[in-house]
Amino acid sequence: SSSAPAMDLARDAPPAPPPPPTRQSPAPSPSPRPEPRMREASRSSRRHADVRDAFEEEADERMVTGAVAEDKPAQADPLAAWEGDFRQAKSLMLAGDLVAAETFALAWHERTPGDPLALIALGEIWEAMGRKDDAARAYGSLIDLFPSRADLRRLAGERLETLGDVGLPLASDTFRIAVSQRADHPSGHRLLAWALARQGEHAEALAVLRAAMEQSFDRFEAAHRILREDAAIIAAVWKAAEPTADVSGALKGLDVQPARRPELRFVLGWETDANDVDFHIYDAKGGHAYYSDRTLKSGGTLYADITTGYGPECFAIEDPEAFPYTLQAHYYSRGPMGFGMGTLHVIEHDGKGGLHLEARPFVVMTDGAFVPLGDVAKSAF
Repeated sequence: SSSAPAMDLARDAPPAPPPPPTRQSPAPSPSPRPEPRMREASRSSRRHADVRDAFEEEADERMVTGAVAEDKPAQADPLAAWEGDFRQAKSLMLAGDLVAAETFALAWHERTPGDPLALIALGEIWEAMGRKDDAARAYGSLIDLFPSRADLRRLAGERLETLGDVGLPLASDTFRIAVSQRADHPSGHRLLAWALARQGEHAEALAVLRAAMEQSFDRFEAAHRILREDAAIIAAVWKAAEPTADVSGALKGLDVQPARRPELRFVLGWETDANDVDFHIYDAKGGHAYYSDRTLKSGGTLYADITTGYGPECFAIEDPEAFPYTLQAHYYSRGPMGFGMGTLHVIEHDGKGGLHLEARPFVVMTDGAFVPLGDVAKSAF
């Protein structure tokens, strides 16, 4: 099987009192075809105009008040991105009451066993409790419920990969099937490649990226550049780990060499079609990069602004120095499922084959919400 064992709710968990009525998240339905390009462009233009006007108003206010001209991340209620039962579960988690959160989420799952958000909430709670095997069962149940949905397979894998050795084999398994289902989505290929690389399967990871680069990906700006640079870093890590390996042979014909410069990469992907997510990157010097100003003066470039769903979007910094970086996603629309989900890969390479990779999955349920993706401090290699 490609997933963890299905959830068994015959547990010795204390019964939960009926929770107050809350808005239930809609059951998933097949993602619609993307809107016609003209309509999508119009929607994107309106979104860009709205956000641009907000930033210009902030800039005008700084000029009037004489404030220092630096951008800061949008501050928001930490629960603002969520609604209904998921918000309640996260509220209990943030309050530190994991037992109450577990009781609530188990009761929610019993009421609506087909709701993926209940499984995600349970997985997050069990992760926080250190119960990785239980978390893997919760995330794996997403695959059992929706085996033909490449987007939900990737979602499950994005959650499983955070569990390390417990979840990575399952993640690579479901990513592999997701690639076979939707080879036209570059995110699936790179998720599979990195899951394999993290398990020491560098040759297979490069083979996955080679196959991906044979796809056209016309809909996804900069996809081939992102994949090539992923391959360069994986090749460098492999060469450092196995100096006698035939790394050059694995790269033959790809126009890729092992990466040799220190680099920090933030790669954002989301599992919603016909949907626009804006990536915002702030540095410690007051710099702010996003779709209409893609570079930081301290270094780094946002490669693309994907407005038609899925991503990936990549911000890459060579020789990074403006730590810490603060990352946010602005979710323009949560999409037809009633919620949006995805993951951020934080990849730091020291230029010598030393690697730090962290996956930060997220959920958003509120249109227009800014989703905090955390800070990034310099790693110690």
